[in-house]
Amino acid sequence: MTQIQMTPAALSGNLSVQLGDFILQTGDFAIPLTGVTAIFGHSGSGKTTFIRCLAGFENNAEGKVNFGNQPWLQAKKSLPIHKRNIGYVFQEASLFPHLDVEGNLTYGLKRALKAGKAQTITFEQVVDWLGLSALLDRDVQTLSGGERQRVAIARTLLSQPAILMMDEPMAALDLFAKRAIMPYLERLRDALEIPILYISHSPQEVERLADRVMFMEKGRIVDFEPIEQALNREGTPLYQGEEPRSVLKSRLVEQLEPEGLSRVQVGDASLFVPHLPQTVGSEVRLVIAAQQISLMKEKPEFTSMLNHLPVTIESIEPHNDYSVMMRLRLSASSLPLMAQVTKRSIQSLQLAPGQHWVAAIKSVAILD
Repeated sequence: MTQIQMTPAALSGNLSVQLGDFILQTGDFAIPLTGVTAIFGHSGSGKTTFIRCLAGFENNAEGKVNFGNQPWLQAKKSLPIHKRNIGYVFQEASLFPHLDVEGNLTYGLKRALKAGKAQTITFEQVVDWLGLSALLDRDVQTLSGGERQRVAIARTLLSQPAILMMDEPMAALDLFAKRAIMPYLERLRDALEIPILYISHSPQEVERLADRVMFMEKGRIVDFEPIEQALNREGTPLYQGEEPRSVLKSRLVEQLEPEGLSRVQVGDASLFVPHLPQTVGSEVRLVIAAQQISLMKEKPEFTSMLNHLPVTIESIEPHNDYSVMMRLRLSASSLPLMAQVTKRSIQSLQLAPGQHWVAAIKSVAILD
């Protein structure tokens, strides 16, 4: 199993529990207490059981769990849930029907302050992050599913948690609502200084939000790796049955509005993409299908293709009857890039690992 280089602060341990015929046996784990850790697996893989055990909801859980230096579970002694200082967002929002939106939010904050918690997240911040200013005086029973979930997340954050656990928070939403709420979740990812555990079986959610991915299968943690590695390797569980592609982190550096384009920076290189609505400096994740990459010995002087990146061939692996999958490395960068090339091209160009080429990118998509 791939291991992520650890920082001293981690949510660590190992867990086991039996619920009917299902057995959770995680093996050892250590989750950094920064950024977003996605827990990914198909239905029945044990994702929800795992974080319920972490949260203290499963009384029969055995093993050990430490949140930094604080023991949560040790020698069958379990720290009470209210002392673990977690924020837990369920699949369906449960709001107080007798309170309006503002009342629901202030309830969480008042309860936290009454318990003596230091306030690190303010009312104004969550209203801004989750776009709730126009909803504050609304009856919660008139809210849409996406609006209800945004309010539930905000109320949870105002309880001043040390860690946020989200159990498939978009599972109950339709496609339109999922697309509407995603930018707010991305904003939380960038703004929050507490770690987030995010359960999902949606590759699209993982590729947009996660910093690292924990893969689960049949009650076990089978892999744990940085998002770039999880997204950009042959056979990744995220894209089983789909065409290979690369997902790259980039930063918006220039708006070219007269041309309908934006320039983003990937490592030391630049790419031109269709105009983006984000502000300069924003992080943007790009999708490049392996079939959309061609290799050239040098950048052509005259071409209509805008995007050319210097790359090094890292490996060549069989893919199907007529093509291979090449793992490329962007020059002066650790970022990988997958390219699907025909066997005929491999032979005619005598392609081999270690060679330097120029990757011509025919099409770049933006995650939205």
